[in-house]
Formats: sequence, C-alpha cells, structure tokens
Amino acid sequence: MKLLAQEGDIPELPLIAETPEKLMAVVDVITNWIFAGFVAVAVIMVILAALQFVREGGNPEKMSEARQKLIWAAVGVGVALMAKGFVPVIRSILGAT
Repeated sequence: MKLLAQEGDIPELPLIAETPEKLMAVVDVITNWIFAGFVAVAVIMVILAALQFVREGGNPEKMSEARQKLIWAAVGVGVALMAKGFVPVIRSILGAT
C-alpha cells in the first residue's frame, strides 16, 4: 500500500504545451485543483452557516450573516462547476478529443 506519491505516480506537466492535447492536459489538471478547492471551501462555509443558524437562531443580524455564508457557498459551488465544465467546452471548440 502506497501512502505517499512515488516518482512516476504524478504526471509531469510541461511548462510549455507543444500540442493542443498537452495544453488541455495542463488546463484539466488546473481546473481539477480549482474544483477541489472551491468544493472544500463551500462545504466548510455550509457547515459554518448551519452552526451559526442553530447557535444564533433568535438574532436577526447573525441569521443574515449565516444566510450570506450560504449564498457565497452556492457561488463557490457554481464557480467549481464552471471550472469542471471548462475543459469539455474548450475541447469541443478546438475539436480535440
């Protein structure tokens, strides 16, 4: 069982993409990282907003703050989904498979 990445496990990304396929591979990796980051932040924001709703149920100002956290979490999920869909759209435009 491997716990840490060993040499050869992680694809080496070129600094300059010589072909459209290599460029798409680089963009795909970058958008995967963006997707993971935004989803992680959105999950944390939803949890914090839920805790704030429960803890500050009677205070309208705190409820408004919790609602804003939920709105921004939804925005984060939307950006993450757009990042995930970016590569297939570009591939269809370029005609690459």
